[in-house]
Amino acid sequence: MDEKDFEAIGNLLDKKLDVKLKPLQNDLIEIKETVDSHTVSLMNLEKDIKSYLEALDVESKRIDKHDERFEVIEASLGRKS
Repeated sequence: MDEKDFEAIGNLLDKKLDVKLKPLQNDLIEIKETVDSHTVSLMNLEKDIKSYLEALDVESKRIDKHDERFEVIEASLGRKS
């Protein structure tokens, strides 16, 4: 076998692999399009979740301040929490 034989075998294998992999390539293109179409929605959801988490953090701190005040009031009334 010489160099031309190896090249012919390689070309034949390339053609056969292209034919076999074509359906997979089409499926991958379809999957990529689906993922790309959902990316913007996911980014918007991430922004919403982040803003809700920030609001929750603010409210948690506000509630903690009220809890501290209630503890002082309860202590002055002689009650334990």
